[in-house]
Amino acid sequence: MVSESIVCSNRQWQETAIVSAGQSDNFFLWVDAIGVWQVLCRDDLLIGAAAATDEVADIPLLAPLSRRHARFLRQDDAWFLLPLQSCAVGGRAVTGQTLLRNGSEIQLGERVRLRFRIPSVLSASARIDFLSGHQPRLSLSGVLLMADTLLLGPRQDNHVCCPGWPDSVVLYRRQQQLLCRSRMPLTLADEPLPDQQDLSLGAILSGPDLRFRLEPGRTNSAV
Repeated sequence: MVSESIVCSNRQWQETAIVSAGQSDNFFLWVDAIGVWQVLCRDDLLIGAAAATDEVADIPLLAPLSRRHARFLRQDDAWFLLPLQSCAVGGRAVTGQTLLRNGSEIQLGERVRLRFRIPSVLSASARIDFLSGHQPRLSLSGVLLMADTLLLGPRQDNHVCCPGWPDSVVLYRRQQQLLCRSRMPLTLADEPLPDQQDLSLGAILSGPDLRFRLEPGRTNSAV
């Protein structure tokens, strides 16, 4: 977890509320010239085959899978895979809840392969990369499982690596809100971003040599 002493430095950080708690559990992060990620903020997430109607999975893939194939579970700072159908982790078949480590390769069914990563030691948030080419209907750069913070910036250990950015941006959860912090001055609609300014999903955030936006994801109430 990123503490105040780690996140802050002797330079002033700019801080602002990004989305309300009711909207923050499932959204898309679009980063100009970098890619698009699905961000999921719950501790119990279902992955499976995409459905033509009545979508079930939080991560629905166009793949030969069950609609309820496996679950990603977070307990404290650890992530687990709970197989509901045929799954393997690290090349070994698993039938019960299995701890996922940084770099674990996950196989769902016979063909779907994913890479599980925890890029930063400062955060329990994880990233899922697609290895076999099976994707949701909206082609993604990956899926981010947000525990506490998401780090965007030029470092390789950021959840979203943005090589051309001059500095980092931190998205973090506090008191049922999602907030943003950066040393860089950020703008909203070309206006300076005030402290504690609520932003609706779809707002465009800009800074020196960077631009990104958050868009609402699909609401999934299936269990």
